[in-house]
Amino acid sequence: MRHIWADVKRAVFSRSFLLAALGMALCLMIGAFQDLYRLFRMDWPEALFGYHEELFLRCLEGELVLFAVPILSAVPYTAAFVEDVKSGYLKPYLTRTTVDRYVWGKSLGAALSGGLALAAGMALALFLFWLLCAPVEVYGEWAVPSKLPEIGLRLVLFFLSGALWATVGLLFSGLTQNVYLAYASPFILYYVLIILQERYFRDAFMLNPQNYLTMHGAWPLQGKSAALTLLSLVILFQLLFFLTAQNELRDDKRQRRAFSSLAARPPRIPKRDFRPRKGFGPVRELRQVLAVVRYNFRMWRGNMRIYLTFALAFILCFLLSDKAASFAYDMGTAMQAFEPFVWTFGDANSILLISLLLVLLFVDMPFLGAGVPYYLVRMRRRTWAWGQLVYLTLATLLYMLFIFAATSLICAQNSFIGNMWSETAAILGYSGAGKAVALPALVKTLEMSRPYECAETIFLLMLLYTLVLSLIMLLCKLQKGRSAGIVGAFGFSLFGLLLNPAFFKDVMHLPDDLVYKANVIVGWASPLNQATYHMHNFGYDLLPRLRDTYMIFGGLILLLFLLVQLSIRRYSFNFTGTEGSL
Repeated sequence: MRHIWADVKRAVFSRSFLLAALGMALCLMIGAFQDLYRLFRMDWPEALFGYHEELFLRCLEGELVLFAVPILSAVPYTAAFVEDVKSGYLKPYLTRTTVDRYVWGKSLGAALSGGLALAAGMALALFLFWLLCAPVEVYGEWAVPSKLPEIGLRLVLFFLSGALWATVGLLFSGLTQNVYLAYASPFILYYVLIILQERYFRDAFMLNPQNYLTMHGAWPLQGKSAALTLLSLVILFQLLFFLTAQNELRDDKRQRRAFSSLAARPPRIPKRDFRPRKGFGPVRELRQVLAVVRYNFRMWRGNMRIYLTFALAFILCFLLSDKAASFAYDMGTAMQAFEPFVWTFGDANSILLISLLLVLLFVDMPFLGAGVPYYLVRMRRRTWAWGQLVYLTLATLLYMLFIFAATSLICAQNSFIGNMWSETAAILGYSGAGKAVALPALVKTLEMSRPYECAETIFLLMLLYTLVLSLIMLLCKLQKGRSAGIVGAFGFSLFGLLLNPAFFKDVMHLPDDLVYKANVIVGWASPLNQATYHMHNFGYDLLPRLRDTYMIFGGLILLLFLLVQLSIRRYSFNFTGTEGSL
């Protein structure tokens, strides 16, 4: 028992647990910011006694909080089991306890830390709400019933939900022996269930994990049945992890895994001799470039980070296209097959969000796996660099094709393939309903193009933008290291985000006659706005035309290609790690 509670203490009294609890409190405070701001500016009617409790319960149903639950619950201790196995800490530890006690310690530590992190963050946020709202709350003519019983029930629900998703991450990481899945699998499963319920099984409210927290649906026992269901699921996944971990920690399986790692074959190297010699021509160099590209794509095999990138991209496509699909469902109208892609990625914010996942896809470029030295002694650095550039271009194209297909397939149940705008598009564009649901369905989009042409243009704009982002990331990494590449990618994205006409209007308080000039300047200066379809000149303003954007992005890509080739000459290769195995 002492070893079990040692794991629980290690999970709860840790920096990651504190980080998760503060993250939960921060999400609740962000959700209440607007109400608190209006309350202290006296733009709100007098708050009755107990207003902080009502505000707290309302924030618990906010999208930000529901979005953060599977992420924050996995932070404290979900990856502990895989980290112990990978680091070798498991070997001396098992000499001091039994396998059963070790496994129960890990499972209970993950479940308790995941649930307590959410509950502690909620308790801290409730205290801050009371501290901020109590001085301005007033007594009314009638008694206000206390909402503490409902708050207590929500604390229990969030605690059990956090324990469930932490155990889910622990189970999937144990099955795959991968740290990435420890943090990502709860989030992926969480939103896959939401997709299934909202798009295909609308009556099965128990399939949606958010309904367990908001108590939406016909829950018996005044919502207490949701807590009982969560408790049953926690016990089930705890038992599944116990069986899985026991199987992983068997002596014969550990020995077999160690033997297989020692007997692993060296990386497959093409039999062709790539040593440069006099008179070798462009055809031979092209073959060498293609060999490097094939080697980089082979690194995707068994790489969980690649799978997670595409899984997260699919979930993000669902979240971004949800407004268009929900609007069509509520109106009882159909959509053209490419309209979800047009309405979703005709907006700069959607392009920005989907492009940031490329940071995860290219975080280990340039690949420095065990096979790279064999290539470098058989070809020029310039040739190897061209292989990296071709791989980056093809991988970006493949990623964008996946985004296009995923966005169209998500809404395929209620769409047609004809090259004409649907009734949904007409309602969004001409009635002003697009602004009401925050969809960029502009009238000039409908009048100046057809769905096929519009989708093709948006796809090309997004491809050029994401390619520039990927090349900037690669260039910064070649010059200053991996951290510089990530900083460069986020800096490029932040530059486009800040160069926003609405931002300048709100911050600088521009008059209306200057808003148009700011819009034109930003349309030319911001790469993100250059990638946005409706921020172009269609014949009656001074915004850049599509051909201007193509020339600007083309010039940037050629310049970055040249800078990468120059940077590779001074790049210091370091093969003392396993960068390509992340």
